[in-house]
Amino acid sequence: MQIPQIGNAAVPSASQKSSGNTLGNDALGKTDFLNLLVTQLRHQNPLEPLKQEEYAAQLAQFSSLEQLSNLNDGFDKMYSSNLQLNQSITNALSANLIGKNLRGLGNQLTYNANRDNEIRYQLGSDAQQVQLQIKDSQGNVLRKVSLDAQGAGDHVWNWDGRLDDSERATDGDTYTYEVTAKDGDDNAIAVTPIIQGKISGVEFGANGSMSFLVGGTKVTTGNVQSIYTDDAQ
Repeated sequence: MQIPQIGNAAVPSASQKSSGNTLGNDALGKTDFLNLLVTQLRHQNPLEPLKQEEYAAQLAQFSSLEQLSNLNDGFDKMYSSNLQLNQSITNALSANLIGKNLRGLGNQLTYNANRDNEIRYQLGSDAQQVQLQIKDSQGNVLRKVSLDAQGAGDHVWNWDGRLDDSERATDGDTYTYEVTAKDGDDNAIAVTPIIQGKISGVEFGANGSMSFLVGGTKVTTGNVQSIYTDDAQ
């Protein structure tokens, strides 16, 4: 569509720029298109008026633009509705997972003085030296432990809550642990920290994220390896 030079007449007003039908400075909305069409008709050469075919073609373009815009709005609303529906279904189904066993990745432990505090990890290969460190929330090392040689696979070390300064861990506080291992040639071995236990609750974040509570420790869905019942072990 050719639009003649009309100076400032084709520039939308401030109210038109703020209209909800505009799509921004780099795209035309329905109101912008209609304003341009009306402005073109007002400033056309009276000796060479716009032909009916051209006028009809421009109206067809406007109609197509309106239909596409309405279709896009419809898709946006449908996407929002489906998102809310999926979130509702996820929230309802996740409650059924409480009481199930979870295994996932993580190196956090919420200390409980009334139960076993299992520190789990997986060795990539046989190790001759295994070192374990327990740290507070600030990263300060509170306990160092040297363990015997261990084979590849899963391992569990029960923490009694004792710290290197003869103090004991605070009930309910969350600690992190780090396990390092080396083989007989003093080469580092891959170690994967594991969280395993029963799901006691489910938490939902403001952005729709979901976390499982295992022994007071949060495990995000991205770190979950498996969820199973007792008879599936």
